[in-house]
Amino acid sequence: MRKNAKNKKKHLQKEERFCIEKMLKRKKSFGEISRTLGRGLSTVSEEVNDNGGRENYNAKKADHRAHLKQYWKKKNCNKVAMDGHLYKFVEKSLRKGWSPETISCRLEIQSGLKYASPKSIRKFVHSRHSLERFLFWERNNMKSGRKRSKNKYLNDPDRKFIDVRPIEALYEYGHWEGDFIVSKHNSRVLLVLVEKYSKKILLAILPNRNNILVNRTIKTLLRKHTVKSLTLDNDIAFLKWKQLEEKLNSKIYFCHPYHSWEKGLVENTNRWIREFVPKKSNLALFKKEYIKWIEDWFNHTPKQCLEGRTAHEISMQKEYGMMVESLEINLPELRIWG
Repeated sequence: MRKNAKNKKKHLQKEERFCIEKMLKRKKSFGEISRTLGRGLSTVSEEVNDNGGRENYNAKKADHRAHLKQYWKKKNCNKVAMDGHLYKFVEKSLRKGWSPETISCRLEIQSGLKYASPKSIRKFVHSRHSLERFLFWERNNMKSGRKRSKNKYLNDPDRKFIDVRPIEALYEYGHWEGDFIVSKHNSRVLLVLVEKYSKKILLAILPNRNNILVNRTIKTLLRKHTVKSLTLDNDIAFLKWKQLEEKLNSKIYFCHPYHSWEKGLVENTNRWIREFVPKKSNLALFKKEYIKWIEDWFNHTPKQCLEGRTAHEISMQKEYGMMVESLEINLPELRIWG
């Protein structure tokens, strides 16, 4: 117990260094010095060897060197606060809803600014109480509603399951996933489509899940995009999936019943969208302009998984071979804001 207590002591003090210097001049061993100070043997030996050895150890210089080491260590951890341009960029990005991880990976490709790690940015934010409120992302842990019964999902024997989907869907552009966010107040739904490679999001509010309306909306949303496959769940809204295949000129694959994690990207996207469209919300209260605002914000916000680039930038490069820079989209209003 006593040995462990010694190892938990703080850095060597100035007085201890002068004691080490005097005992070294008297030819004392590291073991004798460590027992006198109540320090570990490795602590004393590292202190002496890092500062000139037995013959050249100087307590005053060693203490000054330790002070400078701690000074630069703390300065580097707070480099955001020490750089005015970096400070403004971080503050501006936080107001747009970017996380510290997103800001950090964006800094790697942002010209004219120093790099700062996510840990450094978070430390800076927590030291500025006025900025902490912008760290709003939280998991939505509310339990979902009652599961649908077995006779309410698509049961077409001709549908193709995700097992036969090409392996290229994991790394190639043009493979999409789709899902709905529903409302308990009425029949309105929010259709969500996500491209797996670029993480581009397409949203649309529908008055209901009529098969023809759903197919027409998906065709309209994807008309300007490359579509090599579309992965859906077994919602009865996709009853006319064969007609949708013909319209898209692409294959449609389905998850196994009650295996929603097989299209994990769109499921995870829905959780982020829930920050702007909370559970138990009445979708009739959300205007199309607000839904478009949410879509633009997601598509023009850098992502860590895209190495600091945005879904819009990746999509434009893949679709048209153009290198573009995303627009600055203000953060949509939040239920937890303020």
